[in-house]
Amino acid sequence: MNIEISVDIEDEIRKGLSEYITTYCRPLPADMSFPSVEVRRIGGMDVNTIDTFMVMLYARAEHEAEADLTLRKALGILDAVSKQQTTAIRNITVNSSGSWQVDPVRPDLAMCSATIMVVAHKSTMEV
Repeated sequence: MNIEISVDIEDEIRKGLSEYITTYCRPLPADMSFPSVEVRRIGGMDVNTIDTFMVMLYARAEHEAEADLTLRKALGILDAVSKQQTTAIRNITVNSSGSWQVDPVRPDLAMCSATIMVVAHKSTMEV
């Protein structure tokens, strides 16, 4: 039987960004490099063959300006990836961007985040 399943949106985003920015999904490695972006799915919904995911991007760097630039670059890259229509990612919408936070593990780093909605097609698999 063929079924429709959601894509691993964290990995799809990581693949889209990793050519340009060091990008991680959980679990985070102990030897992370900076600047970098962490991708974390926080929710979403589906309608027929389309999923809409809520995703948090966390940009970390040694300095605030670098973290902010890394986050803005990541958003621009994802927008370009969605327009190419060559991956499962079809559209992104930025809900909030540039929120400053303190990294609980590395408070010495600058960290800012964005919440985005990512529209992606489901994939088909045989079970």
